[in-house]
Amino acid sequence: MLLNVILSLLFGMVLGQRYSVLILAPVILLALVIAIGGGLARTAPLSVTILMAAAGISCLQVGYVFGLGIRHLTAATRSSRMHENSRANSLQRRRTAY
Repeated sequence: MLLNVILSLLFGMVLGQRYSVLILAPVILLALVIAIGGGLARTAPLSVTILMAAAGISCLQVGYVFGLGIRHLTAATRSSRMHENSRANSLQRRRTAY
């Protein structure tokens, strides 16, 4: 179950960095099918199967939000670097013109 949670969290982070929120609906359905299939294959009780599915779906969503945060931070960092470079270049051009 811990492996399910960790993989769901990491997979959600990857999805958050690459795709829009619309990708979550099919991925959640896929995670639900995988959790139910895993519960049936292990002949686990229904409560364990439901808990495994809920944990996987929750971690997908939390991972997606973390992935969005990472994407936002990297974009903000790139933007500030580009802004600093353009400002430095314009200052150098002004100094050489004098």
